[in-house]
Amino acid sequence: HINQCIADIETQSSSLTIHDSFRRMEQRIYRHLDAEEKMIEALSYVGSVAHKAAHVILTDDLEQIWDEMLESPDFKPDDAARKWLEDWLFNHVRNEDFKYRDWIFGAGLEDQAERLMLNHDKHS
Repeated sequence: HINQCIADIETQSSSLTIHDSFRRMEQRIYRHLDAEEKMIEALSYVGSVAHKAAHVILTDDLEQIWDEMLESPDFKPDDAARKWLEDWLFNHVRNEDFKYRDWIFGAGLEDQAERLMLNHDKHS
C-alpha cells in the first residue's frame, strides 16, 4: 500500500486516486501499529505504554495530512507523506521498534511474538 500510494503521487494521479491509495495505506499502517501494540502488551514489554504514545504522535501526524487533503481538493501529500514515511520507517522503526525487537530476542520470545502478529493479521 505504501508503494502504491507513492507511485500514485509520483505519477501525478488524480486527487481521488491519491486520496484512495493514501487511505488504504493509512488503514494498513493503523492495523500494523495496532497489532504491534497488542503483541508487545501481551508479551509484557516494559516499554509498551511509551511505545503506544509514540504511535499516537505518528497517527496524529498522519491524520493531519489526511485532513489537509480533505480541506483542499488540490492538495497532494507529496512532501508531507514522504516526510511522515521517512520519520516512521527510519526514525521510529530504528529508534523505537528495535528496542522491543532486541528485548523480544533477548527474552527468547520471537516465536511467540511472531504468532501474535500473525494471529492479529488473520483477524483484522
